[in-house]
Amino acid sequence: MGFYITKYSGEKELFDVKKFRRSLKRSGATPRMISRIIREIEKMPELRSTHDIYEFALRELHKESPSVAARYNVKRALFELGPSGFPFEQFIAKIFEAQGYKVAVDQVIQGSCVKHEIDVIAEKKSRHSMIECKFHNQQGIKADVKVALYVQARFEDIEASATAGIKFNEAWVVTNTRFTEQAVEYALCTKLNLLGWSYPEKNNIEELIDRYGLHPLTALVSLNSHQKKELMGQGIVLCRDLSKSPEALRKLGMTEHYIEYLMKEAEKVCSLQPSQNNEE
Repeated sequence: MGFYITKYSGEKELFDVKKFRRSLKRSGATPRMISRIIREIEKMPELRSTHDIYEFALRELHKESPSVAARYNVKRALFELGPSGFPFEQFIAKIFEAQGYKVAVDQVIQGSCVKHEIDVIAEKKSRHSMIECKFHNQQGIKADVKVALYVQARFEDIEASATAGIKFNEAWVVTNTRFTEQAVEYALCTKLNLLGWSYPEKNNIEELIDRYGLHPLTALVSLNSHQKKELMGQGIVLCRDLSKSPEALRKLGMTEHYIEYLMKEAEKVCSLQPSQNNEE
């Protein structure tokens, strides 16, 4: 029997069990674990919002496997790459770097009319990409057409400049949320590249994270908010970077035993693949 849930935006929709099952499977949860969590949710009428279901599933996954819980936590983890948004820019630079680009963060380029602060510049095979990162710190907010218009206008101003120093071949808008339909429509018309949650259909943010093992540090459920902020302040934004940085954890006053535990967890988050989990 189906039931309705309240989304982060306040809208109500029928609970999509298949979609929920896929998200748990992608995190590396076993079929047994997935079936148990779904059975529990169906029996608990108090779990009727996206937020409450997410919290419940995260707690249950953490009991079974912290690394699986961390992978499930990736979407929320992107919202914790703030509040300034600069860690998100560093994270996006890592995503492009993993795809073979040379990257530079927080650069100033002279346009025809004004100077522009570019979040990320990516270069590959002599082609330069101008990347604007639109960070949101809460769910339910989409990157709209105004963002796309703004980035396209900046791209055109730099294109028109005789003193920019860099010839950009393309512009990107990257967000940790979704895009509105109008933003997508405008981007397709102007050949503006978009990258966000579930967009494009292939090679979106969640797929790139999984493919290259670029899970954000903030996904780790064994770290509290203060510890995550302190580590990001040291320039650590990925789980895989943490697994190579025991000294950063020592600065937080952690015991050697706990440091070893966290490093193993971080390493497992990056290496775990859903296909490796065949338990029935």
